[in-house]
Amino acid sequence: MDRGWVDDMTDTDEKTAGRPTMKGGYLWIGLGGLLFAFLFFFYGAVPAMRVGPEQPIPFSHRVHAGVKQIDCHFCHPYVERSQNAGLPAVEKCFFCHDYVIPMHPEIKKEKSFYDSGKPVPWKRVFWVPEFVFFQHRPHVSWARLDCSHCHGDVRSMDRLPRVEFEMGFCITCHKKMNAQTDCWLGCHR
Repeated sequence: MDRGWVDDMTDTDEKTAGRPTMKGGYLWIGLGGLLFAFLFFFYGAVPAMRVGPEQPIPFSHRVHAGVKQIDCHFCHPYVERSQNAGLPAVEKCFFCHDYVIPMHPEIKKEKSFYDSGKPVPWKRVFWVPEFVFFQHRPHVSWARLDCSHCHGDVRSMDRLPRVEFEMGFCITCHKKMNAQTDCWLGCHR
């Protein structure tokens, strides 16, 4: 009986003995790919979805409000007397940046806006529908709410995520704070 094929198999097994097989290699490559995809999705893609629009000049609330502890009211001066908190005039940035990292490329870009007299075209990140009559004053001055109550912990954020405030958000908070919930008298025009 011819058993040549068995001898060929045995011969092949002896040749590969002690060497890793490709089956195990493919398994490790597949597991490595899955691990990479998992890490990319949860540490790359998902956090990026919670980041707001890219601004014409990168601005970090984490650095300014968090690390440097600059009060929100310094840059947003109208928060206690206007519907909008207001964006700071470019001049205000140079109270510090005339002396602090004035040669940084982004500060130089901001300086070009200042020198030209043009405002920085910031992209809005917080929206309230047009039919809503909203004032910061009752929230900040009378209820003494911290900005983070509605805007989140901006002191820990580099780029603020876009937020469109909806009625449910406001009503839930008003009920919790025992504030007015008659929207037609207080909030809508």
